[in-house]
Order: sequence, then structure tokens, then C-alpha cells
Amino acid sequence: MTAKCWVACLLLLFSGLLYAADKAPERSIRMVANGEAGAEFQLEARQAPLAQVLNEIARKTAVPIHYSVVPEGLVTATCVGATLKQVIECLLARKADLIVRYPKSSIQIQARASDKNQPIEIWILGSRFTDTANCSGPTLPQQTISNSPVKSPDSQVEAAEKEPDQTDNLLMMAKSKDASVRADAIGALMAAGREGDANVKRALEEALTDPNANVRAQAISSLAHREGSAAIVALQDALHDTDAGVRLMAVDGAGNNIALLQQAVNDDDETVRNLAISKLEELQKIGK
Repeated sequence: MTAKCWVACLLLLFSGLLYAADKAPERSIRMVANGEAGAEFQLEARQAPLAQVLNEIARKTAVPIHYSVVPEGLVTATCVGATLKQVIECLLARKADLIVRYPKSSIQIQARASDKNQPIEIWILGSRFTDTANCSGPTLPQQTISNSPVKSPDSQVEAAEKEPDQTDNLLMMAKSKDASVRADAIGALMAAGREGDANVKRALEEALTDPNANVRAQAISSLAHREGSAAIVALQDALHDTDAGVRLMAVDGAGNNIALLQQAVNDDDETVRNLAISKLEELQKIGK
């Protein structure tokens, strides 16, 4: 091959790389909470972690969103709906159980999508979540324009190798005077905390008695997912928490522990009872 040909090939390769770089999607999250009629809530996310998208929705709408576990990886989604619940269902591609609390009403599991009232609190339970990287073209409601997971398993591994360990920073945040910061840190320690780190386990156990119910809810969820069957005693205690949200997270983290679920069937809160009954019915179907 001649020298001129080599130069031409290199120039083509270089220009191709520049073109690819220009076309690489940038990470962004845009949430509109006061749109036109029929599209009051508009969400556009590009190459963003799902947890960050949920936090931005909560910030823009002033509606607390509690979640026990969300899939890792980046998502790209455009969701438009008349209610906040519709947008969140779109974002999650209906792969999680939603528990929504409306003003002057009890907590409702899978509340009607037609309900126009603004919720005052939302829980996202992780028991039905699947790996978004393995999801191909979910069936979406009509108000959804698109919802496409964009991160492959290989790229997740590459990202994990590049991202620095945040454990120590999260442990410091878990001691913040701001309850929302503590809750975020405790929730993040579920997946981002070093595996087998005694300090992480200690921080989660201490957070189980935090004065803030949201922190306690995140703590029991994180501990249950990290420790598995070793968290049974903590789950048992959490089922006696004074806050229904904490008890909901305990039921969600109970897995296939029939004894814990049967205990929750007698809970004072109707929603906790219904969730426990639903999980027991699922286990019975699997056992058949």
C-alpha cells in the first residue's frame, strides 16, 4: 500500500471517529410538571442512571419517591402523561409495583391511572424488577413515546471498572444532619457499597433506628438485599416499625420467607396486608 493510500485511510478513520464522537448521546434529564392539558407531566431522559431520573422527578414535582432497588445501567426514555403515575409507569416500563398515596385517602396499590389527583408520596418496590440491559422493546402505554434501555452488559462492566469506589464518601453522607442526604446515601450503599465491608453493614444497621422513617425504609431495603437471609431478624423488627412505609419495604425485602409474609398479613395497615397477601399468592402459584 502506498504512502498516499495510508494517509487517506488514516484521514478517513480519524474523520469517522470524530463523527462517532459528535453523534454520541449526552447525559441529560428534563422534567416538566406543568405542561398542557393531557400532557401535564413530561419527562425526557438521555443516557442517565434511573436513580438520578427518579430523584429529578421528585425534585421537580415535590413528591417524595421512595425506592428499594432500581436496575443499574443507563436509560433513555421520553414519557408524557396526564398524571405523574403514568410517567413513572412509562419510565419503569411497568416492571415494578407502585404504591401511591393520595391526599385524604389511604395508600393504594396500583392506583387508577385515571386518577387526576397529585400524589403526595410514591413507593417503588423492586421485587418485580428485571435487568433492564436484557429488556428488548417493552410494550408501552399510549402516552409513552419511547423507553429504551441503552446499556449492554459489557458496557455495564466497563462503566463499573471506570467508576471510582464511592463507599467511603457514602458512609460519610450517611451521617449527614440532612435526613434526605442520609436516605440517599443509605439507599446507594445497597449497590455501591463495597461487598463484605463491615462498615457498610454497621451503617445500615445503625440507620434502622434513624429518627427519619425514609432513612429507616432505605436501610431495611438495603440491608435485606445485601445480607439476604442474614437480615431476617432486622426484617422481623422492621415489621413492627411505627411507619407503614418502613413496613412496606420490609415486606418487599422478605423475598420468599413465608413466615415473615404471614406475619405481615395481620398488619394494621391495609396496604401492608395486601402486599403480603399478594406476595404469598405469587409464591403459591410458583409452588404449584
